[in-house]
Amino acid sequence: MASKKKRVVQLDEKMQADDVVADDEEGSSDMDDDDDSSDGEVNEEIQVEFEARTIEDSDFHGTRALLQQLFLKAKIDLSEMANTIISQNYIGSVIKQIDIPDSDDEDDDMGEGDPVLGLITVININEKQNVECVKQFRSMLMEKCQACSQQQKERLSQILSDADQQVGYLISERYINIPPQISVPMYESLFKEMEKCTRKKMKYEFSHYILISKCYRPKGSDQLFYTNAEEELISKECEFSFIYSVASERDTVVDGKWDAEDQMEALRTVLVIPSENLQTAVANIKTALAAT
Repeated sequence: MASKKKRVVQLDEKMQADDVVADDEEGSSDMDDDDDSSDGEVNEEIQVEFEARTIEDSDFHGTRALLQQLFLKAKIDLSEMANTIISQNYIGSVIKQIDIPDSDDEDDDMGEGDPVLGLITVININEKQNVECVKQFRSMLMEKCQACSQQQKERLSQILSDADQQVGYLISERYINIPPQISVPMYESLFKEMEKCTRKKMKYEFSHYILISKCYRPKGSDQLFYTNAEEELISKECEFSFIYSVASERDTVVDGKWDAEDQMEALRTVLVIPSENLQTAVANIKTALAAT
């Protein structure tokens, strides 16, 4: 059964026919495994529209695949995290393509016939701190922050342990080449849903958000590139951030594949964002996109 439609994201976007691919080897689909023309480029342009839908049980595999491309080999139970996201389906959205042509192909990683191309949601990691995958996530944050300054370690520990505050793990994932324009309506809808939940006395009024952003940089360079381009603007509004490498976990895609000499180092940037600053960041994203 199809998911309940929440709203249409009107993006009349020209994309290459083979553009929607996974960001990371561990989380990638088998979409081009059967492509016998691997030596050639597919240059056909297609018009693509997306719609946001309420997440439901049938989106489990697609949701888990998006989490996998972010976490790779991290010791986090991604099946439990996907189920946690589905259990709070009144918050967040999955992004799917409108009017997908019928196909006999099946992709187990992406779900049957109705692939999840993007996801936005937030998990309260204070309220749910006894859920095993959330425990693992919190432990991973502190572990990756060991290389931080003492001030950053103390601040992260304080934010995570403050019983009087709520902290949201913000998940904004999609497959590469789905344009950043899609992020604005996704964030705006998420804000409205959190406000609605807060009015119902649910714990979605956060002091901080934590966002893990997929990044890369050319080896030997300090220049940092964000896979989701809008997250560079979000990074400018964070209280602090720290970076860790996932190169050893065989993170793959910036442009669909690494080059033969592995010139790019795959990274993750943890952004710790005061809640009011996220609203500012999304407004800045909207302004920046309007100017392009």
